[in-house]
Amino acid sequence: MNWLAKLFKGTFSAASSPNPNISEPERELPIDEAFVKNFKDKGGIFVYVEKKEDLPKVFQTVVSEAGEDTFVFTHNEQLEEQLSAEFPDCFITNDQLATHFLTDCEYLVAEEGSVMFSSRQLGQKRLDELPSTLIVVAKISQIVRSLMDAMGGLNRQTYKERPNNIRSLRAFCPPEEKDSIFCENCYRTTYLLLLEDLNTNE
Repeated sequence: MNWLAKLFKGTFSAASSPNPNISEPERELPIDEAFVKNFKDKGGIFVYVEKKEDLPKVFQTVVSEAGEDTFVFTHNEQLEEQLSAEFPDCFITNDQLATHFLTDCEYLVAEEGSVMFSSRQLGQKRLDELPSTLIVVAKISQIVRSLMDAMGGLNRQTYKERPNNIRSLRAFCPPEEKDSIFCENCYRTTYLLLLEDLNTNE
């Protein structure tokens, strides 16, 4: 995708501007670019997955990087069925022994680079009760601009049976200071496997 290519090219050289002493006004990023930038700035690990068929290979890479003693727990039966067939040895049913938690999410919030979960992913667990590393599988269509947009979308989707335990993970690496505002939210090392779905029927 063009916006992903731009994102990983880095900054433009000064020669690309007619006058490097004149700063051009900052343009507002599209929400998908803004989310990826803010997510990575907070320490999140982002992987773009163009085809659904590539997901097992990407998952294998993430698990392999963690070493031999890697154990994955998930509540998501669809993801487990898709991935455990090829990697049965790393999936376990005891979440207390898991090193990784595999899950989907409700929304990805661009303004704060955060990931929104609910009881549909977490049950009644707090974020700090999850394994230290999360592997989140999401789709580009789940990116929204603000937390208000995410809450509105969740209300529309689930108005008959609204989930509870709605939480947003905003920190993906340890805070620099103990008194950081992120301490109250906790942090989890987070791999986001972002699937392309805008040009498909999924």
